[in-house]
Amino acid sequence: MIPLRSRIIVSVALLLSLAAGVRAQDAAQVLSTSVAFNTQKNSATLTVEQRAEADRLGNMARESAAAGRYGEAMKNLMHGMAVVRGTQWTPMIALGAALTMKLDRVVLEPSSAVKLTLAQLFPLDQPVEGKLSGTISLLPIAGGDPMKVLRPLDAVAGDFTAPVTLDVALPDVADGNYRVAVSLAEASGKPIAKNAAVRIEKGLTKRVAADKAAMRALASKENDALRAAMPSIEYRIDLVDLANAHEVGVERVDFDAELKDAEAMLVAEKEGRDPFAARRGDFRKAYRSTVDNSLQPYRIFVPASYDGSKSYPLVVALHGMGGDENSYFDSRAYGGAFAKEAERRGYIAVCPKGRNPASMYAGPAETDVLDVIAEVRRAYRIDPGRIYLTGHSMGGFGTWSVAMSHPELFAAIAPVSGGGNPAGMAKIAKIPELVVHGDNDKTVPVEQSRKMVAAAKAQGVEIRYIEIPGGDHSSAPSRTFTDVFDWFDAHKR
Repeated sequence: MIPLRSRIIVSVALLLSLAAGVRAQDAAQVLSTSVAFNTQKNSATLTVEQRAEADRLGNMARESAAAGRYGEAMKNLMHGMAVVRGTQWTPMIALGAALTMKLDRVVLEPSSAVKLTLAQLFPLDQPVEGKLSGTISLLPIAGGDPMKVLRPLDAVAGDFTAPVTLDVALPDVADGNYRVAVSLAEASGKPIAKNAAVRIEKGLTKRVAADKAAMRALASKENDALRAAMPSIEYRIDLVDLANAHEVGVERVDFDAELKDAEAMLVAEKEGRDPFAARRGDFRKAYRSTVDNSLQPYRIFVPASYDGSKSYPLVVALHGMGGDENSYFDSRAYGGAFAKEAERRGYIAVCPKGRNPASMYAGPAETDVLDVIAEVRRAYRIDPGRIYLTGHSMGGFGTWSVAMSHPELFAAIAPVSGGGNPAGMAKIAKIPELVVHGDNDKTVPVEQSRKMVAAAKAQGVEIRYIEIPGGDHSSAPSRTFTDVFDWFDAHKR
């Protein structure tokens, strides 16, 4: 999702131009922060002075990002959000915005040690005076009082432009998810805090090592079915490594369930059975990317009626910024309605990861979408004349951009709360479009869809536009899943 009201902090074009560069991650972080800034600014009741100052800082952030000064852009955006909230931008508030905390590992054994690094996203305009004190503590994942102080922090300088790494010993606690939290404060004043989720579980590392050994042994005897299933097995076993590399959040993963699934699939393969042959409902699969050979996950829904005797329609759903392959299935905002409609209509449905949470489905993330479609078409009987594309927010932008790049693939599209390039509409003039947007959207202004609809009508596109009165950004998909599937039901290539 990307707001384009007032003056955009970082344009979509800027992100796309940087997507292949070594600092694309910094550009993506600025982009996602600009989304939060603009959403807050558009949602708040501001004085004339507040709005003028927020606009000034937003313009400065945009200019800094365009020049590749991402730290400075982050500082201006964070300062702008403080202005919108009515918070004074003191050195300690600025330090709280700049401070980052990273653990060298997040899946840990009880009584083990971890390295914790404190750094800054940007230097402060004014230094923090005096020394700080505080603690590093272990907290319950859901919040509350610290369970244990892991290390006191005394006489700490309020400058982490040179990163500081500390050794932290963990206690012997029950298996579960926790938070390691850093709290720092001046002699008088409110503390600033940073925290990271961790998984502490006895024997998990050894279990993963054993599963990897079993997988390697089986791989030496692999057949065609195993070659197809191996990325999905390997991805589940690699989730601990991916969490330690900060590529997935430990709070989002049930490691025991994922490893049990991998172990059951290894048994099936050893017995010569396809582990996915009988699976119905929604589950996760993975594949080797054609971009870099990395393991990439996707979530798929197979209706109960599927038996391989006939071809089925396929709907591809693109998640919004900050989401992943699970969003369309697990998001509370969607309420499970997406999978329910797919089951009711007899559709296979799939949601790619899209490479990273702020990809805008450009470059490698667009290839991810194409790879997933190819993977599903290899594994299931898909009607080539009934492949559909939809997406919410950033996924709405992606729906238009991917369709414009590959118009031969799709029978119809349904971008929701998104936007795009009106000049590209001629490329998809023959693809029927259902467009959905709420007129009270504070994140992606409704004007973004309106201009795309106008461009579509000028090209003679078959189009239906649903503008939801009073509709906000998050509720639009769940309110119109029925309309989206009705549209797809009515259109074939």
